[in-house]
Amino acid sequence: MKNYKLIYLEWCDAIESRAGWQEIDVIKYWAKNEDWIVKECGFLIEENKEYLLFASRIGDYHNDNTPKFGSIMKIPKTWIRRKIDLTKYVK
Repeated sequence: MKNYKLIYLEWCDAIESRAGWQEIDVIKYWAKNEDWIVKECGFLIEENKEYLLFASRIGDYHNDNTPKFGSIMKIPKTWIRRKIDLTKYVK
């Protein structure tokens, strides 16, 4: 587990407007004023210029010293608003 940084992330996730037909002014107002900010801690598996590969859980499920990951997400870098390395706080 030492090979994977523990990080805190905030990102603006994709959202969908309410169902049904809408007028253009309503759509533009909604787009400018609605965001869905997600905040989560987890383990950084990989990061490149396009995305961040992130897992909320890590463990050795079968006791074979091979890390297993759960709740895996691929988040586009352009969505990320804040990233903090928490590794120094873990013993």
